[in-house]
Amino acid sequence: MLEALGNIGDFIGGIAVVATLLYLAVQIRQNTNALQTASRQAISASYRESNRLRLDPQTGLAWAKGLTSYSNLPFSDRNLFSAVIVDEALFFQGAYALHESGKLDNSTYSAYLNWFSSIIATPGGSDWWETTARPIFTPGMITAVDQRLATGGLQDIRELPALRLDEAPAT
Repeated sequence: MLEALGNIGDFIGGIAVVATLLYLAVQIRQNTNALQTASRQAISASYRESNRLRLDPQTGLAWAKGLTSYSNLPFSDRNLFSAVIVDEALFFQGAYALHESGKLDNSTYSAYLNWFSSIIATPGGSDWWETTARPIFTPGMITAVDQRLATGGLQDIRELPALRLDEAPAT
């Protein structure tokens, strides 16, 4: 009789362990989803802040010119371009780190990788990348961008309406 009660107790204990493990698995999944959502929101907020730098007309013009010819810019424009592209690179490096740690999903990461790689694919972006960026940023981030550049098929962002230098100002 005691043995039967002991077996029943072991059985109930086993069910309790399985139930606890299932509960913990659900909690971990919910926590992971919450972290991924928070990461996407933080990345978006960071990018919006970075994007605001280009709202200043002088900075926006230096940015557009720098994408075509970074090394030929006058010092003040080269300095503005450098500030904006470093901000873009730091933003992407953050996205890269979140992706590597599993906190940023592939589709969001790919969109940011494509955008940053499109910046670096421009003549000015490429000049800055080769002369300035390599010693500053993490090797993994640099490798990811270099691999994306090698696959090609990136948009020429200088053709985006906001970055076209040939547009006549509105009157």
